[in-house]
Amino acid sequence: MTSRTIGRRTVARTVGVAVLVALAVLTALLASDLRAWRLALDRGDAVFAVAPGRANWTPSTQLGDLAGSILAVGDELSFRGGLVLYQQVVNQQELLNSELGVETLRAQAENRLAGAADSSDLSLASQSRTLLGILAFGASSAGGGISQTDAAISDFTDAVTGNPSNAAAKFDLELLLRLTAARGERTNIGPNNSFGRTGLHAASGGAPGSGY
Repeated sequence: MTSRTIGRRTVARTVGVAVLVALAVLTALLASDLRAWRLALDRGDAVFAVAPGRANWTPSTQLGDLAGSILAVGDELSFRGGLVLYQQVVNQQELLNSELGVETLRAQAENRLAGAADSSDLSLASQSRTLLGILAFGASSAGGGISQTDAAISDFTDAVTGNPSNAAAKFDLELLLRLTAARGERTNIGPNNSFGRTGLHAASGGAPGSGY
């Protein structure tokens, strides 16, 4: 065996060891990022329960968005972001702030929830549809007309179809159908009254909320 052959084999082994070390480091970093995402979702849910405006579900990661992409957290983040905006809509209505401000927040919440409503996670999609239905009926109560009420019925129906165990959607759908059955009348019921008894069932395993 020539010295040149020995040298090539030595270089090959050295490169191989370096690759294995690099892979081990990347695996460790990825595992850390995956844990960070799960912790961030759980902690964010816990903070939201007591201080919605301070909730944050995005962790600091070592490998950028890689772990988030693997976990496919995009829909969950859209849902939670929409939930924050939904809560702001409720708060604005309670404070009787300007209707323009409420409508702006409502539109922003609907945009955020729309993505989660098409999630492959049927439970998450159903919860999103429930919130969209509440927002749509809130708009109809504020003068949005029959089209918004029909949109609310459609959202609640889709929520129940996607997840038959969604009791909040069933309750809201039944109530809305009863309200609209009598001569096409529309009753002003906002998101913080009879409608909206839904909670946060995070895919990260967090406990459901008591209603927003």
